[in-house]
Amino acid sequence: MSGEKEDEKGKATEPNRGWGVREVVTAALLSALTVVIMFVGSMLTMFSYDFAMVASGGAAVFLAAPVYMLMVRRVNRLGVTTVFTTVAALLFCTMGNMLFMLPFYVLGGLLLDLVCLRTPRQRQSSWWATASWTAFSGLYLLSTLIPYLGNMEAYVSQTMLERGLDQSYADTFFKYYGNSAWVVAIMLATMAVGFLGCLVGRALMKRHFERAGAL
Repeated sequence: MSGEKEDEKGKATEPNRGWGVREVVTAALLSALTVVIMFVGSMLTMFSYDFAMVASGGAAVFLAAPVYMLMVRRVNRLGVTTVFTTVAALLFCTMGNMLFMLPFYVLGGLLLDLVCLRTPRQRQSSWWATASWTAFSGLYLLSTLIPYLGNMEAYVSQTMLERGLDQSYADTFFKYYGNSAWVVAIMLATMAVGFLGCLVGRALMKRHFERAGAL
């Protein structure tokens, strides 16, 4: 038992190591998988405009949280969240988001890395990974509003035209995102659901990966 504790302590206090090909490939693949799961989670809420406006972000971050936590533990390199947010931003751009969102994601990922995941000890702590994903969940919800900041009505009209949506979409959107109280409430709810997703991820890693010696 004492030997195991010494091993864990040694892993936690080791200096930051550089990136290798294996870490880059693992981070890129798991980042892409995380984004795909987020997309699927969002799509599951699209049966109702009202439900989608409130829950699409939460469903995305809840389902993707375990993969993110696994990635942080497996890669264990400073900058892992920055890689994820960069990959996410690029993939989101292919889905219609604006390229000017890229700096927001990159800088947000870098900030989360420096605050929550700067050291190996932090990256091996499920609680620091949880803090990072919870904060990302809030930033992710806010990022979806960036394209609307210039001229919200014009952008909503353009979105409706491109996606073949009816007027009820616009009415529902302005009902929630035209009201700052709703925006704050949805952001906090998304962060809470992201936190719950991390708890699920923590339980899954303990049950399957740690016992199998994969972490």
